Amino acid sequence: MRSIVAGAILLVLTGPALSQLSTSGGRPGLGFPLGDKPSEPDPLREQHDEAYKSAIEKIPPKQPKSSDPWSGVRSKTTQDQKTGR
Repeated sequence: MRSIVAGAILLVLTGPALSQLSTSGGRPGLGFPLGDKPSEPDPLREQHDEAYKSAIEKIPPKQPKSSDPWSGVRSKTTQDQKTGR
């Protein structure tokens, strides 16, 4: 009886590992390369690179974040005053 239960537990635990193997005709399992890289360069690659670079240049630079989360709630005079503590 113990061997049947142990076999069932082993079968349940190894099921996910077996599903990663490349035994079916579909996609290869994890860890297997999908194929060779194309030997000839893409003729549109230069156009894509130029479009990417021009799109990146249009993005405005990030503004530095304030460390004060309540800065938008306080009035301007409160921000200029210093506390006496």
